[in-house]
Amino acid sequence: MKPILKWQYDQIIKELLLLQEHSADQSCPCESDGERCVRKHLLSIEALAQETLPMEENQEFKDKLQILSTEAKMNREKEEKSLCGKPEEAPNLVDWTRNWRKQFGAYSLSCDVKPATIPDAKVKT
Repeated sequence: MKPILKWQYDQIIKELLLLQEHSADQSCPCESDGERCVRKHLLSIEALAQETLPMEENQEFKDKLQILSTEAKMNREKEEKSLCGKPEEAPNLVDWTRNWRKQFGAYSLSCDVKPATIPDAKVKT
């Protein structure tokens, strides 16, 4: 995997992790101080998936990125309606993020890198 593509997937996974944590933790003050954490992370996921799409050569993962982007946008639009006082049924973002992380986690670990070598230690006697 090209370094830029790995970086992109790492960023997607990080945003999914943050959204999962914020959605799961009922004590998270996500709406305080104008943060709007859920919306922010959904925007980032949507943007990163769109940005990664033309870099990806594997059609299976191109399709997954397209679906992720579309779903993130749909979830973001629901969140925005809720923030504007027009709540819709909220999606289960904890499960949604976990499922997407599992889709990309192993793929982004494509190991082209050789294991680090440890130089021989020289013991003085």
